[in-house]
Amino acid sequence: MSRTLSLAVLGLIWTAVGTTSVQAQDESLFMRDRNTAVMERERPEYTSDGIQKGAFIFNPALTVGLEFNDNIYGASSSEESDIIGIFNPAIDVSTTWSQHSLSGNLTATRREYADFNDESVWHLQGSAMGRLDIVRGTFVEANVSYADLTEPRTSAGAANTAAEPIAYTTDQIGLKGEREMGRTKFQLGVTRSGFDYEDGILVGGGVADQDFRDRSELVYTIRGDYAVSPATSLFARGRFNTREYDLTPPAAPLLRDSEGYIADVGADFDIGGVARGSVAVGHIEQDYGDAGLPDIDGFSTDVVVDWFPTQLTTVTGTASRGVFDAAVAGSGGFLGTAFGINVDHELRRNVVVSAGVTWGTDEYFGIDRQDDRWSATVSTTWYMNRNAGVRASVAHFEQESSGTDGNQDFSSNVVAVSLVLRP
Repeated sequence: MSRTLSLAVLGLIWTAVGTTSVQAQDESLFMRDRNTAVMERERPEYTSDGIQKGAFIFNPALTVGLEFNDNIYGASSSEESDIIGIFNPAIDVSTTWSQHSLSGNLTATRREYADFNDESVWHLQGSAMGRLDIVRGTFVEANVSYADLTEPRTSAGAANTAAEPIAYTTDQIGLKGEREMGRTKFQLGVTRSGFDYEDGILVGGGVADQDFRDRSELVYTIRGDYAVSPATSLFARGRFNTREYDLTPPAAPLLRDSEGYIADVGADFDIGGVARGSVAVGHIEQDYGDAGLPDIDGFSTDVVVDWFPTQLTTVTGTASRGVFDAAVAGSGGFLGTAFGINVDHELRRNVVVSAGVTWGTDEYFGIDRQDDRWSATVSTTWYMNRNAGVRASVAHFEQESSGTDGNQDFSSNVVAVSLVLRP
């Protein structure tokens, strides 16, 4: 499949090179820029211009903050609270070229716990992306990223019973090609991701072996769009994946390798002054190599819709459903369903208040377990000037886990405030 996709991408580029200049001058029917969300709105008087060096613009930023969490371990009883200091330097870089582009990002985050020092961690992330414009409406894009992270205590695996957070690294490399011709647009892409988990030490002794989670994933994507009008297009999409684990029997109790797909159809739209978004529904399936692991299938959905009741308010609704690899013994994966709604309102040009609610369900296969969760967040963003901004938030998270193999139920409340500084 990878060879076929590579040949298809090369064919896309070859065909693009032969595109006439008349085609390059045609107006696109796939522009979806009639509406701008509140948080996307340009605020020149409150936005740093960055530092320009030749054709590159550097945008450094430093975020410092404090966070209070009343249940740092996600425990059902004997909750522990703490205050966490946050130190987050970051830098973005991009080009000012009229054609083609390069961009990158580096960020480091330190979370320092006042009382429970073993919870203090560093997170490091970096990414780069390059885009080659062939002719108007046709390009090839490549991206690469790397991250050194730790799992949150609210994760489904051993994180809430380990003496320290479970650390892991992930890397990704991808290639995508796109060709637009009149009312049609075609996309082809491939992404390879790798995950490497470190073992943890359990509270009271013992090792939380995480080697069974080390894996690599390949995702192939093909998509075709047809523009019904300048405001609406219909599309069909196929996403095919293979997941291969480093450990196989007898080194591991189960063969977790699998392959699957999501096939869906949908619509992109941008109705001026009213709404914009993307709605897709289809079928999802994941087949496992081990006969003891049940296959997973069902309907899929992928929805992001912005509604603009006024120019000062954006209401965003989301819905998603997919198959994810399980971090617990005995299960190959779970079917995760999530819904969310968020409201951003511009009180003043430089003050935005936001409120959001999310709901989610993880239905595990191979074991008797289902996790149901919901969260609610209220926040305020204050753009003080070009060089400084403040964000404050209050959040509540709650989970209920049912079934004979269920995890513990818990809830937590988090209050946070942060200051963002830019040159």
